[in-house]
Amino acid sequence: MRRWKSRVLLLILTLASLAQSSTPLLNPEVRRLGNKLRCQCGCEASVTECNMINCHSADPLRAELLKMVEAGQSEASILAAMVERHGKIILRQPPTQGFFLLGWVMPFAAAAAGLAFLWWFLRRKSKPAAAAAETAPDLEIDDPELARYRERIEKDLAKLD
Repeated sequence: MRRWKSRVLLLILTLASLAQSSTPLLNPEVRRLGNKLRCQCGCEASVTECNMINCHSADPLRAELLKMVEAGQSEASILAAMVERHGKIILRQPPTQGFFLLGWVMPFAAAAAGLAFLWWFLRRKSKPAAAAAETAPDLEIDDPELARYRERIEKDLAKLD
């Protein structure tokens, strides 16, 4: 009797979890369009990739995309309607015009600036040592106290041998 109850409970829980799963995306056009749109639930995934159960953003957007695709709307008109309704933040890739062009250019500009700084720094760091070695005068100082210290060093070194 106890096994029977546990099996019934397991069956009920399995059916309940299946009933709550997200709507599958069977239409390849909806999948492709969903990959271009960002889910608004905060997961930073695309509408297609969001796997949160009963997502308050992805599920309605998928259904809306399916309706638009079945109505025969073009990709450009669907994306324009989504941008009009949700703003440009819904796009996973920023547009390549106006202020959003900075989103495409700045990573490369920052990398180029970093490499230029590194080249300048290494060049500056290596020049003074080479220049100092070439232009350094011989330091022959005629100081009697210094000569006494040198003699002492020579005597100590001779004792070590």
